[in-house]
Amino acid sequence: MLSDIRSLRKDLGIQKKINAYKNREKHIHTHYIGKPSTDINADDCSFSLQKKRDRDFVILNFTDPHFADNDERAFMACTESITMRRIVKKVKPDLITVTGDLICSDCASYSIKKICTLFESFGVPWAPVFGNHEDESNMDKNYMADIFMSCPHCLFKKNDPAMGVGNYIIEIVEDNRIIEAIFMMDSGHSQANEKQRDWFRRNAQQINIRSDQKAEISVMFHIPLPEYQYAFDAAWDVLQNKWKPDRSASGERHEEICCEKRDGVPVQKGFFDLMKSLKSVKYVFCGHEHVNNFSIPYQGIRLTYTMKVGKASGGGFKLNGGTVIRIGSSGITEIDQKTVSYGPIINKETIHI
Repeated sequence: MLSDIRSLRKDLGIQKKINAYKNREKHIHTHYIGKPSTDINADDCSFSLQKKRDRDFVILNFTDPHFADNDERAFMACTESITMRRIVKKVKPDLITVTGDLICSDCASYSIKKICTLFESFGVPWAPVFGNHEDESNMDKNYMADIFMSCPHCLFKKNDPAMGVGNYIIEIVEDNRIIEAIFMMDSGHSQANEKQRDWFRRNAQQINIRSDQKAEISVMFHIPLPEYQYAFDAAWDVLQNKWKPDRSASGERHEEICCEKRDGVPVQKGFFDLMKSLKSVKYVFCGHEHVNNFSIPYQGIRLTYTMKVGKASGGGFKLNGGTVIRIGSSGITEIDQKTVSYGPIINKETIHI
């Protein structure tokens, strides 16, 4: 624990956070704007990571850290950082993914650099997507994307600005064969727009061709699809207050499923149907809800909430930790929801595929 605290003092710069808090008014009125990508063809959007034949490839996902410069969350970042350090040390991942809301404040230009420093300190590739809070700060997404892309271990590409900021693919390869293709997508406040759906279709079809339909495809973004609501309604026994035994569902739901809605009704834009039509899409992972971590197979695709990290994202220390995704030679074999507060790291839910 002492080594964690020493690392935090170095990585997070507690004194600088105190100074940022004191100078909030000056800081908040300083705006940071980046340049949009000029890549409108979106052809060069993939990263390739190698899986060793004799061992699983391990992904550790964090979601909703909610770092901030100069409100109470600025100091809660210490608990999030301790949690992330502990889980990374325990899991030893090959890749760290972040499903949105790295920051949550009207002023976070200091925090975005500090959270990047934290992830860089782990010495493994890491890949973020934006959530709904990043563009509420004194930075735009392009500025944050430039910071990501300057980090040696960060996998991130801005891509076509008509699709948002940050849509790219991570291919997990074993013996020159794609095992898993992970689509990282900027869902912002909504679902994939038409341009993103076209991009997804085109690239997923190419992966199907290149892998002779043998590569498994997963998708990571922040906002849940309407199908999360439909899946829950079909799998939850309201009278018995538990999962129906024939639905292979697990995990917990403690708050509203905040998919895109109009007048309280989920809005359909066809992305789930597109994924189904490709037949190779097997998993969707999202963040956004802080005390939901359920996982439900629905019409051939498993829909999973990743475990939020930290008190700053709400819900106290309930369901606090990270999600471990293990990939074997034929795709994902296990999804493990790990929780930690001040005690030991435990497996909250383990889903064997």
